Amino acid sequence: MKKSINLLIGTVLTLIFSVSIYIVDSYSLEKDNLELLILNNKYRKELKREIENINNISKCNSDDQECIKLSSSEKNLNYDTYKELLLRNLEESAIEEAKLEKIIQQEKQIEIKENNLEFIKGQWPVKEYEEVSSPYGYRVHPITSSLKFHRGVDIPAPENTDILSSDDGIVIFSGVQNGYGNVVKIKHFDGKVTIYAHNFINIVEEGDVVRKGELIAKVGSTGDSTGNHVHFEMIVNDKNIDPITGIEDI
Repeated sequence: MKKSINLLIGTVLTLIFSVSIYIVDSYSLEKDNLELLILNNKYRKELKREIENINNISKCNSDDQECIKLSSSEKNLNYDTYKELLLRNLEESAIEEAKLEKIIQQEKQIEIKENNLEFIKGQWPVKEYEEVSSPYGYRVHPITSSLKFHRGVDIPAPENTDILSSDDGIVIFSGVQNGYGNVVKIKHFDGKVTIYAHNFINIVEEGDVVRKGELIAKVGSTGDSTGNHVHFEMIVNDKNIDPITGIEDI
């Protein structure tokens, strides 16, 4: 047990030192702010994972003879020192992430203002599949047969086809939701939100920073669905718009 804790502490110290070097190196190479944000985001995830690991290790099993041999004071000293180190670095990385997010948002707002735009157009979420089986607007719902407003577009594609992020942003939800089935929601740095629903599987997790065109999910037919497709929505200024009007040339 003692050996496990010491080994884990050494591993995390190495991790923290290595990532710090990467961050300094990234600044020196003048990498873009989004790349720095992605790097910092991955670092935070590693810190959270290690905090969970040390919490599990610190739970002493009464049947574990090695654990019994480890004195309470020594065990607590290792645990407290390690936990404090992790939490301090987690707090610092959260502050850095917030700063980078704000900088990127400001950059997007400058681009919007200079080009007299309401928002920045994104890319089509499914490569090589441009057909829309159900457009934005009122339609007869395929399951309930009632007239209902369709807040997005349906893009049919084979199961397990890649679904790509329409633009750079942060995943604000990844999970199962009502009729959407498996769904991913992304808040983009220009303020718009995109939704990708009925997925076979979600690849990204809540809190992930994603680039435009990055794999976020796989096409499926979960939730209220009659076949494999992506239900794609776009929200601008808290209102749904026709996603096709918010897409670059397909």
